[in-house]
Amino acid sequence: MRRYQIVFLLILMVCLTTLAQDFRQEWPRIMVLFDEKVDGQPVDARIVATRLEEIFLEKGFRLVDKAQFEAVTTRDIALAESNPMRAKEIGLRYGAEWVIVGKVEASFDAEKVFYGITNYEYASKGSGKIIITDTGEMIAVTSKNTKKSATGKSSASTGSLNALGDLIANDLYVKSRVRMKQEESGPRFIQIAMVGLDAKMIAQLEKSLPQDLPIINYLKLRYFEKDGAVFDANVNGTIDDLRRELGKRSDLAIIGFTGSRVDISTKENEEKARGSVVASPLEITQFAVENIFPSQVNYYAYNSLATIEVENSSKSEIRNVKVSVFVPGYMNLPSEQIVPKVDPGSKQTFKLSATFDAKQLYTLSANATAQAKVELSYVFNGQPQTRSLVRPVTLYNKNTISWRRGESIGAFITDTDDAVVGFSRYVVGSVGGSDILKSSKLPRQVINAMAVWNGVRAYGINYVSDPWKTAEGEILDQIQYPRETLSSKTGDCDDSSVLLAACLENIGIRTKLIGTSDHIFIMFDTELSPKNAYLLSLDEKEVIPYEGTVWVPLETTMINEPFPKAWRMGAQEYYKNVESGGKIEIIDTRKAKEAFPPANLPASARPSSPSAEKIIQLASADLTDYEYHQSQLLGLADRMKTSENPADKNKAAMTCAKAGDYESAVAALAGVNTPGAYNTLGNVYLMKNELPTAQEFYQKALAMTTDDGGVYMNFGLARYLSGSEEDAMESFQVAISKYESREKALEVLGLERINEVLGTRAAGKSEVQVSKADIFALIGRSLQNVPDKGKSLAQASRVREKYKDQQNKYVFGGRRGADPTQIASIKEFLYWKE
Repeated sequence: MRRYQIVFLLILMVCLTTLAQDFRQEWPRIMVLFDEKVDGQPVDARIVATRLEEIFLEKGFRLVDKAQFEAVTTRDIALAESNPMRAKEIGLRYGAEWVIVGKVEASFDAEKVFYGITNYEYASKGSGKIIITDTGEMIAVTSKNTKKSATGKSSASTGSLNALGDLIANDLYVKSRVRMKQEESGPRFIQIAMVGLDAKMIAQLEKSLPQDLPIINYLKLRYFEKDGAVFDANVNGTIDDLRRELGKRSDLAIIGFTGSRVDISTKENEEKARGSVVASPLEITQFAVENIFPSQVNYYAYNSLATIEVENSSKSEIRNVKVSVFVPGYMNLPSEQIVPKVDPGSKQTFKLSATFDAKQLYTLSANATAQAKVELSYVFNGQPQTRSLVRPVTLYNKNTISWRRGESIGAFITDTDDAVVGFSRYVVGSVGGSDILKSSKLPRQVINAMAVWNGVRAYGINYVSDPWKTAEGEILDQIQYPRETLSSKTGDCDDSSVLLAACLENIGIRTKLIGTSDHIFIMFDTELSPKNAYLLSLDEKEVIPYEGTVWVPLETTMINEPFPKAWRMGAQEYYKNVESGGKIEIIDTRKAKEAFPPANLPASARPSSPSAEKIIQLASADLTDYEYHQSQLLGLADRMKTSENPADKNKAAMTCAKAGDYESAVAALAGVNTPGAYNTLGNVYLMKNELPTAQEFYQKALAMTTDDGGVYMNFGLARYLSGSEEDAMESFQVAISKYESREKALEVLGLERINEVLGTRAAGKSEVQVSKADIFALIGRSLQNVPDKGKSLAQASRVREKYKDQQNKYVFGGRRGADPTQIASIKEFLYWKE
């Protein structure tokens, strides 16, 4: 009995082994391509690639012999690693069903000595992916790194790459088996090409196949062509299962198949279908058309809408290849592209732009579907040939945007639209004569932005939210054009952001949109240097330093709230996301408009104008609110005055001085003898127009800290106001020489935009004796003769000593102060030292 049991077990083992072998024979045939480098140099050893081949062979996969593809270059591999379609091309060329492609590099990391023996450590890192050659689909990806050491560099780098190969191979194998098991147990997509059939027969099969064959869940059209169509079939089973089921149909003929595609026709059309498959030497390997957003009509005129890739499968060149795209009803003429020839065995990619009929697109108040037709014509063997493909494409309504391409919001910011021009110019003109607004110390950009904000408030825009939607991989939203928001008097955060950005851009104020994971608001440029942010707020977290200037954020959901409240809320929203590591996307309005030019909307009636009196009333109340808030912030400085820490006292004094409370600033620094305190006192007395006292304190600061260029800058400003342009230039030159580079000096001193300002200086001359442009011009001349950092000590000493002989001139009857209008011009250039 035991003998029979043993025989039975042996037979069972043989059967299981045979079954396993049969199963493994069905596993994909793979090809391994890796770009391998050591210390930045390519290596021919194929260390990682060989290790992958060994491991996948052990698991039962079949491999393309590497000798067959020795002509594949490193450049081919690098391109394939970043382009699945290139990997697909190489795989198909050599008969591989899967391509494993990647890049790895081993780099010398450290040299260590253990017990007198030197060891070299190499760090390896790399990535790999598996691509199905039939479809170009990427089914597994991995990224790994490791370190290994040895007594020789070659051994260490080889060991490191071998270990990396193990990690990459095992991870890719596990992920590929997961994918294979998912396909074994669940539905997958297989292409079904219906060839040699007319549109009526294709429609019948599209309806009947899922009904008659339970293995097919549904069909989704990829594209039509003149003699057939290609569908994605969602199938419960393998391609062999599908072939068997299709083969049971007496009315169908299978005329070809690959690992992921079945070509079928009817029995009556079988001969015609086989002829059409063989007859075309120019195969369309890729056909993609974007869904259409009417707002981007100007973008499509210069950017790709459709991508067509063709391959010459013949042994002769194909000449005069032309591809065109046309969407009937929405284009007046097709857009086309021509190449003189396509060489044998090569591919050609056509990226087609499209000129749409804007008037037709703007009529879309709801989504629509159209058939995008692509026509391919060429000359082969002296005979003209034509093929055409038709693919359904969605045309979204005129207000739809996809946040996958956030910059496309630029198409909605129509700052030159008559409705926007009339509204924004009316609002700014309404507040132009207000004595309260003219007397404000806020920069002109802030006053005008406040006027626009309150113009919208006075007009009465009600906040109404609309939900985001997801469709075909797009995150879709609805955005109104500014004229629509003004007309309907309703909108959500993006509608109000677009309206405000358009109005501000129209009056010359630069804007940016701030996008978070689920929200959008704006900020505008004050053109102030970051060092002068205190002129806007004593709280540094209420403004945003960005690209060399200070920006004010505005929470646009609060469009009916006071300007200062929306300002503070916008700042809180921005810094909350920044500090928590949340998503922040800054969209430059002008760059967005350049990439996606705003639509040319048809003429419409101008919106009504809000009450000028109400705008002034709201803006005046906002100024009172703003000044009260700043006084509250100033109160925080009072608590720092009682500190025993000289640095705290100096911070309190700077806060008071920046707010214009000079007496409190001086009182706060009683008995404080630090360079920062002396510099602050110098600034205080300069702003009080007491130039001799200001210069004395700057001299005290310089005596204690000779390497701070900012104090030399301040002293130069004081000398300039005192009438000595020569001394000012010498001080400026020393100030700039104190930094490691001119760029760093200009950044610290708040002069980053000096070239821009000098470029616009000719626009007009100020009526006052000293203007900011004059100071920039003086600094610009100083930049032409800055001493080297190491050679500036003598000049710095001369700056300090020269003034000592001149102090008494100001005490005994000389010029004691500057024109008060000059002080306002100088204030923004002052340097503050903590």
